[in-house]
Amino acid sequence: MIVLQAYMKVKPEKREEFLGEAQSLVQHSRAEEGNVQYDLFEKIGEENTFVMLEQWKDEEAMKFHNATDHFQGFVAKGKELLNAPLDVVRTELAE
Repeated sequence: MIVLQAYMKVKPEKREEFLGEAQSLVQHSRAEEGNVQYDLFEKIGEENTFVMLEQWKDEEAMKFHNATDHFQGFVAKGKELLNAPLDVVRTELAE
């Protein structure tokens, strides 16, 4: 299983737009085969800093997700919504 933590620092004036885009991404991603978890959380004490927690069955499922229109659209939109580059931490769990 592959676990990703994707940290995102959102421009304060883009917060609501980001949340709308993220809601759509979460909904579509959860429907993908191979998705185990896809949730968005805001860090306490760091306003407008979010973490997307993802779990994927395997590398194939994650690669499929990365190529989807909804993910690619979110990444493209992120350039105008985020203050800093996406920070991703990847962990692989043995089953």
